[in-house]
Amino acid sequence: MRITDAMLAGRVVDSINDSKSRLGDLQNILSTGKKINKPSDDPLNISSAFNLRKELQEIDQYLRNAETATSWIDVTTSTLTQVSEVLNSARTIALRESNATATFESRSASAQEVRNLKRQLLNLANTSFNGKYIFSGTKTLTRPFTDDGVYQGDEGEIKIQIEDRQTITVNAPGDKIFQGEEDIFSVLSDLEEALNNGDTGAISSQIGKLDSCLNQIHRWEGEFGGRGKRVEIFKSRLKDQEVGLTKLLSAIEDADVTKTITDLQHAGAAYQAALYAGREILRYTLIDFWR
Repeated sequence: MRITDAMLAGRVVDSINDSKSRLGDLQNILSTGKKINKPSDDPLNISSAFNLRKELQEIDQYLRNAETATSWIDVTTSTLTQVSEVLNSARTIALRESNATATFESRSASAQEVRNLKRQLLNLANTSFNGKYIFSGTKTLTRPFTDDGVYQGDEGEIKIQIEDRQTITVNAPGDKIFQGEEDIFSVLSDLEEALNNGDTGAISSQIGKLDSCLNQIHRWEGEFGGRGKRVEIFKSRLKDQEVGLTKLLSAIEDADVTKTITDLQHAGAAYQAALYAGREILRYTLIDFWR
């Protein structure tokens, strides 16, 4: 087969273009730090990289959900702790004023204290977080309790997905917390009335009820404490999975910078050699043509 000048020139140009393309690919790898920048770079591993990225996106979403759940639970736990403090203050008052040495004046002043505590309790029961009431069930835009302690929420639970097929309930309806075995609002109202009436027996009877109220709140504190620990366990596991998947993705996509620099130097030399060889070959071919 006779090799024509046109065929020779075409092969020279193809060789130069191949060297240039290789050089461009290596420069792109070095600039991005990734050895896979388009599907054609590695058709076999591009699918694995895509699946890993999808899993990482899901984990990122679950972690954001878990942070939201943690915030809800933390706010609820903090509020319940403050409710316990209010009840302990009311119990201290009841103990003090159930004493036979208590005076009319001290009981009147204590009645005012209990009235303030009841107002404080109502504010805590109507706590909101990010514009949503935490004790209204799923009616988060509705104020849970009226000034008279009437519940306006529902019994719904707010569940947040923190892993595949795993959810966590981040709330509890306010009537179950504040009006469960004991209606805390009623207990404080009864204590206030007993103090105003100077009824020592009625004041003493509220001490046991306040203890029941405290136990009621402590149970919910324990419940939300357990939920918080569960979320932390899931968060830790998700972060471990994230680290593992990131390492796998890095092994598939990330370039060996040192090797890439060496390959780039070789490719640059090969490109220059191709240019030189092409120039010499084409020059002699053109001279022969004119002869």
